Amino acid sequence: MSLRDRCLQFYQKAQRDAMLRQNSPVDELVNFVVSEIGRAAYERLDDSLPLCLYFASEQDRAEFVVAVQEAKPGMISRTWP
Repeated sequence: MSLRDRCLQFYQKAQRDAMLRQNSPVDELVNFVVSEIGRAAYERLDDSLPLCLYFASEQDRAEFVVAVQEAKPGMISRTWP
């Protein structure tokens, strides 16, 4: 699915949510942008689904990445400032 298609899908969902007065449009937009930043970081992620995690410390993050890579060796992780 292209970026344009994902934007259209997001926009249509936002319109439905607005009519039904559900979800926070700002939070939904932030989540969409964060997922697209991740997808743009590496071309192999074009057809992938995002998962954004937050950790209390860099050590917690590093331990989690090691555990996931042991279970799923082909997975990719990215860090944003």
